[in-house]
Amino acid sequence: MNAVKPAAPAHGRIAEQVPAFAAIGLIGYVVDATITFVGAKYLGLSPELARPPGFMVATIVNFALNRSITFRHARSPLAWSFVRYSLVASVGLAVNYAVYSACVALAPIAGIAVTPAILPLFIAAGSGVAMAVTFVGFRFFAFRP
Repeated sequence: MNAVKPAAPAHGRIAEQVPAFAAIGLIGYVVDATITFVGAKYLGLSPELARPPGFMVATIVNFALNRSITFRHARSPLAWSFVRYSLVASVGLAVNYAVYSACVALAPIAGIAVTPAILPLFIAAGSGVAMAVTFVGFRFFAFRP
């Protein structure tokens, strides 16, 4: 006797989405941190100015991967999904950048030198906090069926 497997909801199963989202987030983190590090170390940008290019490229990479993997069940038009994704990502950026900037500002007080080598750690702190906010926004707004 074959059991009938219930159909996945139109927006996908959260148990499958969370690991995919986390893995793609890790890819985005590597893109963001690498570009930020290169901008600070080799282009001489301040930690604050080195960050936006990394975030912008990581946002585009993450959109493409999340649209095709994590939220592949989304039926909304690609352009509209990208607009909504960008809005959610902007909120995530605000949270992420606030934590990152707090780390940059507070590190010297804690006796930690702000060098290009430490910036990826600060990016990870911001990314971790922003991850929950953006997952909810992407799942229920950007990629809603």
